[in-house]
Amino acid sequence: MGAMRNLLAAVSIAAVCLSAAVAANQTGSSAKNQAASPAPATAQAQSATAAPFYLHDFHIKQAGLDCDACHVPEKKGSMVLQRPGHDQCTPCHDDDFNKDIKKKICVECHSVFPPSSSEDLLPYPRYKDRQPIVFDFSHAQHIDPHERVDARTGFRADCTFCHHFQDDGAFATFGNHTVCASCHSKSGMKPLLSERSTTADCRGCHRPEEIENPSAATIHRALASYAISGKYQHIKFSHAVHFKDRQGYHLDCTTCHYGITSSTSLSNATLPKMVDCVNCHDLSKSLAANFRMSNCKVCHNDEQSGPMPEIHSAIVRPASHTEGFRLHHAEDASKPGAACFVCHMNVAPSAIGQQQCLGCHEVMIPVSHTARWKDDVHGKYAALDRTTCATCHVTDFCSRCHNQTPRSHMPLAQFKAGGHAQLAMLNERSCFTCHTYADTCGECHAQTLK
Repeated sequence: MGAMRNLLAAVSIAAVCLSAAVAANQTGSSAKNQAASPAPATAQAQSATAAPFYLHDFHIKQAGLDCDACHVPEKKGSMVLQRPGHDQCTPCHDDDFNKDIKKKICVECHSVFPPSSSEDLLPYPRYKDRQPIVFDFSHAQHIDPHERVDARTGFRADCTFCHHFQDDGAFATFGNHTVCASCHSKSGMKPLLSERSTTADCRGCHRPEEIENPSAATIHRALASYAISGKYQHIKFSHAVHFKDRQGYHLDCTTCHYGITSSTSLSNATLPKMVDCVNCHDLSKSLAANFRMSNCKVCHNDEQSGPMPEIHSAIVRPASHTEGFRLHHAEDASKPGAACFVCHMNVAPSAIGQQQCLGCHEVMIPVSHTARWKDDVHGKYAALDRTTCATCHVTDFCSRCHNQTPRSHMPLAQFKAGGHAQLAMLNERSCFTCHTYADTCGECHAQTLK
């Protein structure tokens, strides 16, 4: 099957080349009938600024090749694809390899011309750590909703299934075809990863022509380098060091990567931020002094000087925490990646929505609850938005007070005799919090109406 595809591809490219040759011949004949004129002075400049050549874009759009014409398995049945070699190129480029060696073709894989050996090959995959090889990926669709733990490793099974630590334990590797095939080789899976895979399956994850030329991408947005390589520039880090006392510090994958479980694409697959480190490296009393945030060399490879930035300390209030933020922080606190837990110890990193709020609001009185709140103000707010009250209070909280005679009703005899009239006219709704017309108002006012 592969040989047949290569043969068809060769015929296709030959046809393209023949058409180009005929067109060139016709152009040449037409030119002979015209008076010869000197070449424009800008010809060299135009040649120098010619459009760049994109390997995949040409072979996909102009040559019409399928992915498996060049990318073949290492061995039969394997999901690991080998680097395309001369065997994949010669069905179309036999003369270019064996007769008239062309630099334009050689430099696509080799760093020097003419090539000397396999030692001068460019890295493969070509764009690793510079552009994302996998184009579309959602962690949210792949995580285990039950958060089950692997008994052998003690980590979340859905994390360790795809990511494995390198030999030195510094970083974890990204999943590859072998890992993905565990699920995506099964019948009915999309995209399918097997010997029966088509170009459409490959494009379920990859956009090779857009990897080479991100400006032409329709979906891809410029990604930070750390989202591609999994590393920050000039920052040293080791998972192995952090996991030496994993139990003592209650560390798991999602302790730091708490936002990754809700990531739907590479654009929001972020690494932990500096403020996340503060939780342990600035606040933990059990951490040795040489691992504190004040010691720049713990994390930075490059030389650091000057005062410590505000984001390196939990003591300094973030700039976003204005007076207005105190009243209107619900949206920010409810986001899956909210880092409130760094300073607010009663909030968990994985908590969202109401749970994120409860950590603070169960132990802290809101700023609106002034001295007048209980007697004069809370009724109006409760009538407008009881859901907010329910964040901290339960139903019997209201009845514990409202079962008692309000202070506004004192002395009761005078209030009942006519003192209630003005309050009732101003806010009749508040009366019906406890009373009904039939069991209270009707006792007197029904007789008066007669």
